[in-house]
Amino acid sequence: MYLESIDLSFIQPCTTDSKRIRIRSNLNKNISDIFPYLNSYIKTGIYNKRANNFVFNKEHIIITMFENRINVAKLLNETEAFEILDYLKDLINEVDENRDKIIPNYETRKLPSPIEIYTYLPKLNCKKCGCETCLAFATKFVKGEISINKCLHLKEEGNEKNLEKLKTYEELGINFIA
Repeated sequence: MYLESIDLSFIQPCTTDSKRIRIRSNLNKNISDIFPYLNSYIKTGIYNKRANNFVFNKEHIIITMFENRINVAKLLNETEAFEILDYLKDLINEVDENRDKIIPNYETRKLPSPIEIYTYLPKLNCKKCGCETCLAFATKFVKGEISINKCLHLKEEGNEKNLEKLKTYEELGINFIA
């Protein structure tokens, strides 16, 4: 087994959302050699070779992996904290077990911004999706808080290419870190 344990070292209120918590955990080994493989495996992750870390979202949760520790933000409670640590241990071990089938990616991925997503939207500000504006929709989409299917106007004739492009982002699991 590549990674034997992840030990929770502290829990504090989240700085980005006072109703959530953040944690720091220590690893039993340096995992930096797995980052390029995670970068290929998790299409929405951001590998920063210079900073030697890997960051990705899992739904609303923000995960930052360093060589000897993992920080996680926006957790609901301690139960979710322990569940995410189990998930991360399994994920890291699964990627390690499949290294021979994964082509490592050493590039830092550039993810689209809300403005780029906005360029593909109808820009009608109709509010049918539940957002005040199309830009607000784009921001929620980038954060993984809303599906592209909520924009009814994208399904109208003439928007096929834009819908296809946005679905490509969604199919890749693009729940970006804003």
